[in-house]
Amino acid sequence: MKISIIVPTHNRMSSMLTLAEALDTLDFPDYEVIIVCDTCKDDTKKELDKRYAQKENWKIVEVEKAGPAKARNTGAKLAQGEILAFTDDDCIPDKNWLQVIHLNLSDNPNVVGLEGLTYTYKKEVTPLTHQIENLDGNPAVPTCNVAFRKETFDYLNGFDETFPYAHNEDADFAWRMREVGEIVFTEEMKVCHPPRQESFSKMKSRMKILESEFLLYYKNANLYHKYRNTSPWVTIYWEVFFYHQLMNLKSTFKYFFRPKLFWGGLQLIFYWWMDLIVLFPKYFASNFKYQKQFQS
Repeated sequence: MKISIIVPTHNRMSSMLTLAEALDTLDFPDYEVIIVCDTCKDDTKKELDKRYAQKENWKIVEVEKAGPAKARNTGAKLAQGEILAFTDDDCIPDKNWLQVIHLNLSDNPNVVGLEGLTYTYKKEVTPLTHQIENLDGNPAVPTCNVAFRKETFDYLNGFDETFPYAHNEDADFAWRMREVGEIVFTEEMKVCHPPRQESFSKMKSRMKILESEFLLYYKNANLYHKYRNTSPWVTIYWEVFFYHQLMNLKSTFKYFFRPKLFWGGLQLIFYWWMDLIVLFPKYFASNFKYQKQFQS
């Protein structure tokens, strides 16, 4: 089974080049790498072309203002493998990543997808970093470490490109895939997601992505109830506004003797709480929009 690795990237040249080095030395005999540069204004495409464009098993393509769903779908259309393996441009897979994927899919014909273990460097985590950790499975199946049979991926028409933000398109696809086959969590399929320093301005505006909850809900309320919550409002204003922010507040106090991180973390929580209040009318409009769209 040939495997196609698909990576969307957007203005993260340094981490993308680190990932590319890791992908180029994976311990597997037959695979291809497809990098989809989405509106890269830095030198990502130029540097990737310089180092990998001449390699027979590498494809480096450009798309404009696509977003991760369309970028992944673009890569999937170019893929020649029977298996599509996805990771992100700020991740590093273990050397045997493809071996584990191949073994678990070739020996289990009823399994249509794999979800791998994603770990981070906990000592480098701060209130101002972004990282993903998935140690025992996640209903949303984060696309930084997944593999799907291409036949099933094509049957489901890939990721839904209508999601307004880079949020929940992975959950939507995973839930739809689970309706036609099994997605198995595979502990040996490991990817590292190192903590990534984010700009404060970008982090403080993060709550806007929760608008995607309403599209996810109205596409299939039964699956939303099964895998997430009773409604988007419960997700946003109970889980995120109340529970998650209290957990963030608790973890921020670990940095009490590191004033810059401590006050930065407190500021973020304050901005998120305020944003969730200010964004209520927008959420309400989205709820009405998608309710009308899917129930008409």
